[in-house]
Amino acid sequence: MKLTKVKGIVIREVAYKDNDKIITILTDSLGKVSAIAKGAKKTNSQFLASSQYLVYSEFVLYQNTGYYYLNSASVINTFYNLRIDFDKLQIVFDMTKMINSVTDENQDCEKILKLFLNTIYVLDKYEKDIKLVTNSFKIKLFTLLGFAPRQDKCSKCLKPLLEDKDEYVYYDFIDNVFICEECMNTVDKKRRIRISKATYNAIFFVIRTDIKKIFSFELKSYTDFELFGQVFTDSIISGL
Repeated sequence: MKLTKVKGIVIREVAYKDNDKIITILTDSLGKVSAIAKGAKKTNSQFLASSQYLVYSEFVLYQNTGYYYLNSASVINTFYNLRIDFDKLQIVFDMTKMINSVTDENQDCEKILKLFLNTIYVLDKYEKDIKLVTNSFKIKLFTLLGFAPRQDKCSKCLKPLLEDKDEYVYYDFIDNVFICEECMNTVDKKRRIRISKATYNAIFFVIRTDIKKIFSFELKSYTDFELFGQVFTDSIISGL
């Protein structure tokens, strides 16, 4: 029996038979996998803690008849503070639902795992603005999946957006591009939103910076940032 050691976090758990669970694990080397945790619902089970939602563990897995099974597990982090905060827990539930919907079994998810772990660590340990955290997560997630918009130039006139003095830029969510103020009337207003230049710079920062640093900025207002995060996410998901 071949054993495989991975680190991963449980992003879904489902009751299976009388005492077992099927858990979905976002792992560092196997991607997203489903595994059967036999006896995990028993109070004396060795998998009682490690098979719970949002618990990060080191797992030893084996395959049998095409299915992964837990052989052993060692808990690394339970994110306790997060788990007892209902509002934050709901936010993370939406994140895991999104991850599940945009990733496939055995797809390379190492960077997505790092992003998710960093995000919930920030939610667990720090009092960051929720709009900053959730929308930075969305933007970076779809950047990692290859859907980042072209950031540095207006898609129409090719003017560098970071260097101009316009107060606003416009996001065309159909073509997933940015447009300067001078060119905004060339695009139907039903397919574009206006965002402040400060917000645009924050989006640019999240797309380009390292995963560990994406929450290291502040805005006076997160209204435009939240709007972009929602519109960007919805437009990409609807096109998948």
